[in-house]
Amino acid sequence: MKNSITFVVGPSDFEHNFIFKNNWPLCRNFYDSDGNMPVKRKTKYLTTDNTCKVSPEGYVPEQIIIKYAPWLTYEEQIKKGYGVPEELRYAQGEEAAKKRLAIMAAKQEGVAKIPATEWKRIILTPPQEVEKYKYQVPEDKGNRSRGKDIHYLISLNPDGSYDIKTKLYWVSKYQEFWN
Repeated sequence: MKNSITFVVGPSDFEHNFIFKNNWPLCRNFYDSDGNMPVKRKTKYLTTDNTCKVSPEGYVPEQIIIKYAPWLTYEEQIKKGYGVPEELRYAQGEEAAKKRLAIMAAKQEGVAKIPATEWKRIILTPPQEVEKYKYQVPEDKGNRSRGKDIHYLISLNPDGSYDIKTKLYWVSKYQEFWN
């Protein structure tokens, strides 16, 4: 039976924010502006993504390295010019689109200035989890013929430490293209 790997990583509280280096595996929940899935993000840093359904479904990488660093809250990003203000977020037109792109570029440049010593890393080893859950049966409903989903829930703490929990689910037939 095939196994799928998913993970979600984020702050353990809502007062802190983190940024990620774009070294994640191909994620089938990432798509481009035309709706094509899966795609590899083109930016050097992931500023809005925090979840990944490893692609293709059933692929179990030897390891997943998640590099992260503390980042600014939404309010702090707005003050520094790295965040899209509410009035611009849904504004229509070419001028608004250009402003949003400029802000996104500024954010990437700002993240690039984070000192190397600030970056932390988490190494996941999915084959070990596959072995751990080999003979276990998930309690939830799902599509047994599509296999099991090993889901990592990673909580980042303000001090840079992290906690990891894993859960086992049946892959749902409705779960393929949503977070």
